[in-house]
Amino acid sequence: MSKPVQPETPGAAIVAEEEGLYVRVQARVAVGSEELVERVGSDDFDQKLIELRDQIAEAKPEDLPPLVEQMTRMAAIRGRLGGSRSLPVDVTSPYFAHMTLSEPHKTRDVLIGKRGFIDRKHNVQIVDWRNAPVSRIYYRYEQGDDYDEEIAGRPSQGLVKVRRNLSISEGRLRRIGTPDGTYIRDSEGVWHEAVGDAAPVLRGGQGKAVRVPRPAPKPPAPGKGAPGKSTRRLGVHHEGVHRADKSLPEIAALIDREQFELITQPESGMVVIQGGAGSGKTTVALHRIAYLNFADRNRFRPQNMLFVVPSHALVKYVSGVLPSLGVSGVPVVTYERWARNKRIELLRGTSGKYNPHTPDAVVRVKKHPALLGVLSRYVDEQAAACADELADAAAQHGGDKARQTLLAAWEELAEHALAPRLAQLGRWLDSARAGLPSASRQAATSALKRLRRRAADVVSDWAEVMSDERALAAGFEASRRRAGHGISDGVSDGISASDISRTVAWCARQAMGPIEVDTDTFGQPIGAIDGRALDEDDPGGRFDQEDDPILLRLIQLKRGRLLGAGGNQVSYEHVAIDEAQDRSAIEVKVLIDATRAHGGDEQRGRPGNRSVTIAGDTAQRLIFDNDFHGWEHLLASTGQTALVKPLKLSYRSTAEVMTFARAVLGPDLSPDEPLMARSGAPVELHQFGDIGEAVAFLADSLRALVGREPNASTAVIARHPEQADAYYAGLARAEVPALRRVKSHAFSFAAGIDVTDVTQVKGLEFDYIIMVDVNATSYPGSVEARHLLHIGATRAAHQLWLISTGTPSPLLPTELCERGTMAALPPLADAAGDGDAGDNGAD
Repeated sequence: MSKPVQPETPGAAIVAEEEGLYVRVQARVAVGSEELVERVGSDDFDQKLIELRDQIAEAKPEDLPPLVEQMTRMAAIRGRLGGSRSLPVDVTSPYFAHMTLSEPHKTRDVLIGKRGFIDRKHNVQIVDWRNAPVSRIYYRYEQGDDYDEEIAGRPSQGLVKVRRNLSISEGRLRRIGTPDGTYIRDSEGVWHEAVGDAAPVLRGGQGKAVRVPRPAPKPPAPGKGAPGKSTRRLGVHHEGVHRADKSLPEIAALIDREQFELITQPESGMVVIQGGAGSGKTTVALHRIAYLNFADRNRFRPQNMLFVVPSHALVKYVSGVLPSLGVSGVPVVTYERWARNKRIELLRGTSGKYNPHTPDAVVRVKKHPALLGVLSRYVDEQAAACADELADAAAQHGGDKARQTLLAAWEELAEHALAPRLAQLGRWLDSARAGLPSASRQAATSALKRLRRRAADVVSDWAEVMSDERALAAGFEASRRRAGHGISDGVSDGISASDISRTVAWCARQAMGPIEVDTDTFGQPIGAIDGRALDEDDPGGRFDQEDDPILLRLIQLKRGRLLGAGGNQVSYEHVAIDEAQDRSAIEVKVLIDATRAHGGDEQRGRPGNRSVTIAGDTAQRLIFDNDFHGWEHLLASTGQTALVKPLKLSYRSTAEVMTFARAVLGPDLSPDEPLMARSGAPVELHQFGDIGEAVAFLADSLRALVGREPNASTAVIARHPEQADAYYAGLARAEVPALRRVKSHAFSFAAGIDVTDVTQVKGLEFDYIIMVDVNATSYPGSVEARHLLHIGATRAAHQLWLISTGTPSPLLPTELCERGTMAALPPLADAAGDGDAGDNGAD
């Protein structure tokens, strides 16, 4: 619920204080210091703006709005006429937080923004959230806390008298968040206080995620409501106020203490962020990139960093965050597109086409962590064979002494990868230091040229290692022994001998090239009776998508880095991997080793530190063929060590949704500690006899929702694409407005209703989620079904409905099936207070 702010109340005093502070700051930012005005040249606009500033400083609260509006209009005109300067901050959104610090001999106001601006003469102090030491107080302490920090090399103690978060956009103060209440300005300029369970604890940036409190529900009229039908409605907000842009906004405004500590981790080393749905993993990773760029612009240039996400939808979803933080040009890519592009770039002439139907057994083998050891041993054996061949060539004319001399030189180059090792040996042979007889040196040089050509042929290496059944079997057996005779989590049952045999046969066929296809008298390929091309299922001459990381890893092992034959190199100063639980160990290893190591000593076996951020959630697995068994297993497989940092507060979903999602996972798969979350609407289950009845019910509910809340985002999520097609067709016939069928991650991130399948929505957020056909056939009692139902449910920021058109899924809690609704468990509901979600809860 909400109520207008009444005069002569504490809320009115807070609003008046913040409005007065904002307009004074706006005047200083727009006009600048008087000395600067005099230096630039004082024109009529400058003089009038200064006069307005002075009037604002002395004005009564009721006189402020027209003065602010006049000043904003004059500043805009002045800018269009060319009289403006390059301002250090955005005059329409200069800061997002306000602290009042009481220190032993003074009290001062400190504002937190995205750019610093200090005007000591007029007591205006805006500090940059990324590097100003005083900003740490805001992120680490609450209102009323005593603080003790070292600022500018000196100890600083005091009391945080005031700590408020603000939303300022388009030159207007729109929201004031305090520990005791939240005040929201409506479209007519009236301030309201959010009270009760609607009081928002906003975690979004610059007011983009303001969510208006919902009204108290009206009880159903006596006698209304048919048995088995819910009289509750979809939607929990009044006035239909939502932000129209549904992309992820930046959230520097209200990063919490745990997120701030992760963002500001040391620049070198690995940070692993484990967080449940909506806890802010993606947001932390993005803001960490912005922080590193600000801390060391020379090293962490935008083009020297990489942000890897699991889908094209997420590329678009997060694309605006870094530019809004002042960091433009950081590549945001899916792993698949990045790996394909880099493979084509570094292995010129390789095809960009993939096999469309790779067997599941082959995929599991190519993504298994054991393959890392197989590739490493293969390259080591190739290096040993090169040494033997070179030594034999030298010994033909120089005997054992020439052999030992060459082998000694080879061992001195042991810290180099194979290709640069051969290149260095060539320079040694050409130098006077070689000390070999002329005939021995010529023989070794001739062998070296042949070996260097072979070492450069990574595609042949791939074909050899992936068609060597003995080497593959030995590598997987060694992996089982190291893991303690195998690991099984009910999803990945390991790799069998038949899996390896099938992979070897498949890869051998890949290496043979395309088959010859018969043509008709017009030269056109002859198709099969079913219309498909005869070679469609033949892998000859094409790679699998899973081959890209294998080829890239071979390049790293043989060339020491991602280096092309022409010398073009791929390397980064920082790589962030989002949803890493769905990446294979070999994919993660390639990205880790694509970052530059600093502070190491390769000759003494110290590789140095790489700057890497890994974010994910073990409870949100969408990929089940990559043999993922947790962060410890992944890090061990890639040869890394890191401290896993947990995020334990859900900023997106309500306690009711998180309680349901935890129940779906079950005790074996859910995290040890539940995520804390705000309370909200109960989860509801609606059961129908068939899809027609369900569509009729949903059509009425969705039409009403669009009428009440036109800027809301809703997702209707099916388990399979075919189910999504059926629901979309039915809702379209019912003329549900703003309806979209989303395939291939092509979300528009605009208000409306997206109908899609559950594999498309990973990492995204919607105001309302309706999961359809939550039946025993679509979501059986399997580990995969548990993860998928959990992922779909936790996309909801406000309300979750489940639709069943048959026997409900056995994963649904008994309470929900019997009563039709499910509330939050007390530990979740009481843990975080009555707040509203924001947008730093992106996965």
